[in-house]
Amino acid sequence: MDSPFLHSSLQEYFGFSHFRSGQEQTIRQLLAAESSLAIFPTGSGKSLCYQLAALHLPHLTLVVSPLLALMKDQLDFLASRGIPAASLDSTLTGEQSKTVMSDSRAGKIKILMVSVERFKNERFRQFIESIPVSMLVVDEAHCISEWGHNFRPDYLKLPAYRSALNIPLVLLLTATATRKVKKDMAHKFGIAQEHIVQTGFYRPNLDLSIMPVSAVDKDAHLIDAIRQQTDQQKGGSGIVYVTLQHSAEQVAELLCRHQINAVAYHAGLLSERRQQIQADFMAGRAQVVVATIAFGMGIDKADIRFVIHYDLPKSIENYSQEIGRAGRDGAASHCITLANLDGLNT
Repeated sequence: MDSPFLHSSLQEYFGFSHFRSGQEQTIRQLLAAESSLAIFPTGSGKSLCYQLAALHLPHLTLVVSPLLALMKDQLDFLASRGIPAASLDSTLTGEQSKTVMSDSRAGKIKILMVSVERFKNERFRQFIESIPVSMLVVDEAHCISEWGHNFRPDYLKLPAYRSALNIPLVLLLTATATRKVKKDMAHKFGIAQEHIVQTGFYRPNLDLSIMPVSAVDKDAHLIDAIRQQTDQQKGGSGIVYVTLQHSAEQVAELLCRHQINAVAYHAGLLSERRQQIQADFMAGRAQVVVATIAFGMGIDKADIRFVIHYDLPKSIENYSQEIGRAGRDGAASHCITLANLDGLNT
């Protein structure tokens, strides 16, 4: 497929005049029927690779996404671009699911989003077997590797499902992968080395700093850092990462006592509550979220001006993924780690 054609498609559907690094190569590979692995930094347009490719593939593109919130964001975006897309997820009524399935059968849908758990459902597998599928897309694909920092066992079965369902083409997307994880992912899906597209991780608008603090001074430093950020930015929001659930509650309370609009987020909260917090944060009603790593995957908010690690991050991959949520609008953003050795054991 020639370059002018892809560029006019990019302009027509997405309103962009040029591709970002790695996007065009990935799309060309897919349209040449080459399964690919794309490793791009957070916020650099991974989703566009499958969205644009899907428009030019003859049949359905099936996207496996790890989070409901992520799916909803993507579907809203696709709808705004006039691209026919739908999801099969737990929020749909039986009637709605039927409609999505019949629309997919009739070829009215180009992109169908599902959770990985959906593949356990035999009726779903029979449905996918009954319709032609051009491509399987696995978002946050590092979840498939036992060596990855977000390993999810259900992802391990995807290569077998792909074979059983005869899906000819695969695209794996992730923002972070060590060499070991990269080789593991590619091997599991039979992706050739030359079809791994990896751009650099450097993002010039992120300012990274490590602040050595003693445990007793940590809270004061945190409050200072947030005040400084919110004063400088005249607003803007931020995330404070902690390791433990009870720390999330304690730190959020501390910030509220100091007139900072903060809320705690962790896996111990009810799912409805977590969705509400996420919606409040996206809409700017909650300025600071104090969170464990349960928060963040799929948070695509443009104006996160600061990410503060109150506790040391779990690994370099986690750190890179967590700070990647800042500054997606390209404006200057600050990533601060409050470091002391107390957190090493945790």
